[in-house]
Amino acid sequence: MDHEEEEIEIPNYFICPISLEIMKDPVTTVSGITYDRKSIVQWLEKVPSCPVTKQPLPLDSDLTPNHMLRRLIQHWCVENATRGVVRIPTPRAPLGKLNIVEEIKNLKKFGQEALRREDTLKKLEVLAMEGERNRRLMCEGGVHKSLILFVVKCTSEEEEEEEEEEEEAQRRTKRQLDESLRLLYLIGVPLNEARTILIENDRILESLTLVLNQQDFLNKAYTIVLLRNLTENTSSHIVERLSAEVFKGIIGFLKDVVSSFNRINPSVSATVQPSNSRVRTKAPSELDHGVVIKQAVTAALTILLETSSWSRNRTILVDLGAVSELVELEISSTGEKRTTELVLGILSRLCCCADGRAEFLAHRLGIAIVTKRLLRVSAAADDRALSILSTVSKYSPESEVVEEMVSVRTVEKLCKVLRIDCSLSLKEKAKEILRDHFDEWKKFPCVDVALLTKLLSSSPKDLLTEYYSRVGV
Repeated sequence: MDHEEEEIEIPNYFICPISLEIMKDPVTTVSGITYDRKSIVQWLEKVPSCPVTKQPLPLDSDLTPNHMLRRLIQHWCVENATRGVVRIPTPRAPLGKLNIVEEIKNLKKFGQEALRREDTLKKLEVLAMEGERNRRLMCEGGVHKSLILFVVKCTSEEEEEEEEEEEEAQRRTKRQLDESLRLLYLIGVPLNEARTILIENDRILESLTLVLNQQDFLNKAYTIVLLRNLTENTSSHIVERLSAEVFKGIIGFLKDVVSSFNRINPSVSATVQPSNSRVRTKAPSELDHGVVIKQAVTAALTILLETSSWSRNRTILVDLGAVSELVELEISSTGEKRTTELVLGILSRLCCCADGRAEFLAHRLGIAIVTKRLLRVSAAADDRALSILSTVSKYSPESEVVEEMVSVRTVEKLCKVLRIDCSLSLKEKAKEILRDHFDEWKKFPCVDVALLTKLLSSSPKDLLTEYYSRVGV
C-alpha cells in the first residue's frame, strides 16, 4: 500500500480539545488541561472557565508552555513528513505581562518622551493585538491616559508646525498621531474613567475636533469611536454643549462613508470592505478597517441621537445638512438593523423643527426610504418611522406631503400596519395619519377608498380578529 493511501493515525493527546486540530503551541492551564494557545486565549475572551473541567479560569490565568508535548508533536511530524505531514515550527514566545509592565514603567518614567521613541507605539500596538488580557493590563497601567495626552500634544504641534512649514516634523507628528489614535481604538477608555479624563483636561475635545475635521478617513473613524467612548458615561452638560465643529466633523465622516458606498471615493472605499473577522484577533498590519468603519458609523449615529435631544443641537445639525446626509446614508446602507434604528431615531428628532421637516421633504427620497423601512426592520424602527411620517404629514404643506405619500405607496404601507399583528401604538399612529388626510387620499384613483374607509371605521380588536382569521390562527 502506498504511503498516500494510508490513513494517518494522530495521537489523541496531540489534538486541542477546542479546535480539534493538532496543537501548534500547546499550553497547560491551571486546571491541568492542555490546549493550543490561540484556541484557549480566544475561548477565555468569551468564557472565563476551562472548557473541559468547567473550573473558573480568569483571562489572565497562567498558560504554561508544554515544551515536552510540543517536541513530541514536532518529532511525529518529521517522522510522517513522507506522508504529507507538515512540520510545525517552534512558536515564538508571546509578548505578555512583563513586556507591558516594562513599557508602562517607561511611560511613567519618561512621560511623553517615551511615546516619541520610534518603536514605543509599535511595541504597544503589538502587545494590544495579542489579546484582551494585554489590553486590560494597559488600561490598568494608565496607558490610555498617556495616549490621550499625547494626542492633545500632537494636535497642538501639528498646528505650530503648519505655521512654521516644517515638513519633516509634520510627517513625524502625523505618524505619531496615527499610531496613537489606532492604539486608543484598540485598548479603549474604561467607562468609569471617561468623565474624570474630560474634566481634568479641557483640551481633549478641542484636539479630537481638530482630527475630525482633517482629511484622514481612518483617523476620523478612530476619533469618533474614542469620542463616543469618552462621552458615553459623562455629564449631560458636556454632551449637550458639543461644538458645531464636532458635529461638522461627524457629518463629514458620514458623508465620506456614503461616498464610499456609492464608489465615489475609491480611497475610502478601499477601507470599507465588509468583514466578519474580529478586530482583536488580527495582526497589527491586518487591522480590519471594515470593522473599524462599522463601529465608527454606529458611534457617530449614537452621538447624534443623544445630542439631538436638545433644541440647540437640532438647529446646528439641520444647518449642517445632517438630514440629507442621514437619508443618503440609509439609502446607501443595506438596512442593517442598528444603523436603521439610529438613523430613523435622529430623523424623527430633527423633523420636530420646521427647518428639519423642510430639509427632509426637500430630499426626493426622504419619505420613500422611511416608507420602505417600515415593517421591514424592527419594532423600534417602525415606531420611529411612523413618528417621522406623522410629524411631517401633520405640520408640513398638505398637498406636497399627500401626493408624495401616494406616489411612494406610503398609504398602502399605513393600511398594512392596520391589518397586521403589531402594537396598538403603531396602529393608532398609522390611523391618525390616514384619517387626517382622508379627504385628500380619496381623490387619487390608485387609493382603495372602500378599504381605507373600512380600516378607519374598524376597531383595533376587530382588525386583529380579521387578521388572525386571514392567516389561519
